Amino acid sequence: MPMNNCSVPYAFAPEVSASRLSAPRWWPAAALQARCVLLASLLALLAACAGAPPPVVTEPGEQLTAEQAFAQGNYAEAARAWQRQALSSSGAEAAALRIRAADAWLLAGQVDLAEDNLRWVNKAELQGPERAALNLVLAELALLAERPEEAGILLREAAPDVPANLYGRYEQLLARTERMLALPGSRDFSAAARLSELATTYDPEQALSLIQSLDSIPSSDLAMRAASPQSDSQFAGWLELALVIRNNLVQPEGLAAAVGAWKARYPAHLVEEQQALDLWLRYRQLYAPPRKVAVLLPTSGRLQAAADALRDGIMSAYMDNPAGAELVFIPTGEEAESAPSAYFEARELGAEWIIGPLQKQSIEALLNLAGLVTPMLALNELPAEYAAPPGLAGQIYGLSLSQDEEVRAIARAAIRDGHRNAIVLAPESEWGERMAQGFSDEFLREDRQILASSRYLESENDHSPELERLLMIDESKARRRSLENALQLPLEFEPVRRDDVDMIFLAASATQGRLLRPQLRFHDAGDIPVYAPSRIFTGIPDRSRDQDLNGVRFPSTPLQLSMSSSRDLPELSSLRGGAFLALFALGQDAWNLLPWLDLMKRDPDFVFPGASGQYRTAPQGELQREPAFAMFSGGRPAPYRRQQVTTNSPP
Repeated sequence: MPMNNCSVPYAFAPEVSASRLSAPRWWPAAALQARCVLLASLLALLAACAGAPPPVVTEPGEQLTAEQAFAQGNYAEAARAWQRQALSSSGAEAAALRIRAADAWLLAGQVDLAEDNLRWVNKAELQGPERAALNLVLAELALLAERPEEAGILLREAAPDVPANLYGRYEQLLARTERMLALPGSRDFSAAARLSELATTYDPEQALSLIQSLDSIPSSDLAMRAASPQSDSQFAGWLELALVIRNNLVQPEGLAAAVGAWKARYPAHLVEEQQALDLWLRYRQLYAPPRKVAVLLPTSGRLQAAADALRDGIMSAYMDNPAGAELVFIPTGEEAESAPSAYFEARELGAEWIIGPLQKQSIEALLNLAGLVTPMLALNELPAEYAAPPGLAGQIYGLSLSQDEEVRAIARAAIRDGHRNAIVLAPESEWGERMAQGFSDEFLREDRQILASSRYLESENDHSPELERLLMIDESKARRRSLENALQLPLEFEPVRRDDVDMIFLAASATQGRLLRPQLRFHDAGDIPVYAPSRIFTGIPDRSRDQDLNGVRFPSTPLQLSMSSSRDLPELSSLRGGAFLALFALGQDAWNLLPWLDLMKRDPDFVFPGASGQYRTAPQGELQREPAFAMFSGGRPAPYRRQQVTTNSPP
């Protein structure tokens, strides 16, 4: 048999399982050479024998070679054998064995182990076909990690040296790469990569175009691609610079430090620190509010007080950053029907965006208009399951201090703090039921549990019966009575509360909270962390009365936490001494959010740090608020510093 057919470095291994990776694999050259010699011997034997040779059977206890294990589909065993061989080899031989091991781990579905093997391979030591083989494995890893532009670079590098027996696999990987590159996000990465290749010196317009080409890429994807060990250093630097710019768009106070740290990681990048700061400014100027914005708010009726605080918040933010825009206020009445007429007035004035209305019924009346063509930031929740008309898709938002969303944020905060076993105490009212249900729905996941739930009457001051049932103190007292009856003796006995609870969710107003918190301490539950809705704080600092609330954790706003006393409040009557400060903060965010809504829609990872909380877009496109958290300390709300807890429950 001519042996020149066996001189290629690798040959395909047959497909073993359709459920595994479909790309063909190769055999090591030495193993294939041995197989060719064996085949020649068998052919000679066949010439002398009429019957077929019996199959080779591995004796029990005999260890398979890497090649035998691979042929039988034992990819993990083959990978481990090649890894062992690599440990006793060096240079290009060890690298080739590592590549084979990585390929076998890929077939075994162990991507992490495949990557670990390749970290030991020095690409510079490989030449020609072996280098091409490595690039094909790296390209497949890049595709599995959804990095098609990286796979394309590796395949272009491999193309001149791909041996004939691997060409089918090369074409297969190339087709997969082209399909993935056809996706919008991948096209953006590819466009940026081409601009990076063309850039040899810093050009402001070219740099701005490169950063803009990444607009549609989520921040998490930028970070992942930049951190990839196979990424080109110059391109990775551009990706990380785009991320630094994006993360400091709204609040630039940390920009200089972030750019300095970036330059320290990429000292050879063609962009210098001052140029990066200039690039941030150029990019930042692309984001501006609409040229004319109309605000629809009631000027009379039961919502006027809230509207006044919102109005002053909007005006405060506008005065700080008008950005050349025009702001007009159009009054609405208490009737829902007044909203459409106010909207058409705004259109006649040339408004490009609407902020408001405030009342839910007015929002619904506006959203049901057949002639609605203007983007809108409503100052309340949108109707459930609302879908914007095609021309306004992604341009209708709701902004609110929703208590239903807030109570879910409380549950998430408790989960982050490590709590697993909760008891719930809520008033016997519609609001209390909503709060208790919202907390339970969010908290009851994995193996967390609500150990007990009780309702109290807001008209009463003594809630001892409810608390004793929740804390199982009544059962402790019952055991005492049973024992005294059995012994016919009075006993010295201290009732003991349950010890399996690690948090309490308390739905209460400030008035009820000031009653319930001391009663929890009286019943030996003062050490159990208590979480409550924002209603637990009136908004008006009252150190003497709120001493009883010390230790209670609750959602707040960053603006409220920056003003620890009434002396810190703006001198505005609409704030009502601080009671409406959260609405004032919401008004500030209504104006300040406008320039960033498109970016937030494109990048669900982008977080807007507002005065009323941190905002991001939820999967359905609506704005989701994550409040700041406070804890009463010394009778005043202070920023809550989270600490992981250890529960009493078994793992």
